[in-house]
Amino acid sequence: MTALTRRKGAPAEDSAEETAAEIPARRSPATAPLVILACAVLVVAIGCLDLWHRHNVDIAVQHAREDGLAAAQSDAKDLLSYNYRTLDYDLKKAESEMTPAMAKSYAEYWKIFRPSVEKSQTQALTQVQVASVTEATADRVDVLLFVKMISVNAAHKEPQVDTSWPRLQMKKSGKKWLIDGPRMTTPPPAASVPTAMPTPAPSASKKR
Repeated sequence: MTALTRRKGAPAEDSAEETAAEIPARRSPATAPLVILACAVLVVAIGCLDLWHRHNVDIAVQHAREDGLAAAQSDAKDLLSYNYRTLDYDLKKAESEMTPAMAKSYAEYWKIFRPSVEKSQTQALTQVQVASVTEATADRVDVLLFVKMISVNAAHKEPQVDTSWPRLQMKKSGKKWLIDGPRMTTPPPAASVPTAMPTPAPSASKKR
């Protein structure tokens, strides 16, 4: 009886197996193009996302070059100009345009540099002649400047003119660009007459 039942059920099972095997066969011609199309769409989407990201980065860097350069030109005047009569005001104004680390370095420098400035009654005015961005990211800009420094003191009533090529490292903090380098070094102890501009650290021009 069992054998008979099995024989009777066999055609149904065979039919079910054949039907299951035929379904993928019938679907495969349409499935392959869909898979290829899905992969193509994914590749295009990834490419578009990459292009969009690159475009946004390029725009951010371009804005950084423009805004960082403008800030460096403006801040350099305050960084490198001072008057012995208004030192407190001059230094505070310059420090307000710096990152905390740079401001600390700047303040330490002036603890040693200030007595000689006051003793010699030095006044220094810096004019930015040329400025150019040498390296830029979205939040950091290195700027090379050509500046003319005009100074007078008790020993030299006639204006003394000097030129130099300082570098400023600018960092974006919120919506504002601040001076982040170079760190300042103290002047030589034997210097009796101060220079018209603070001396940047030897490593200041190195890329960080």
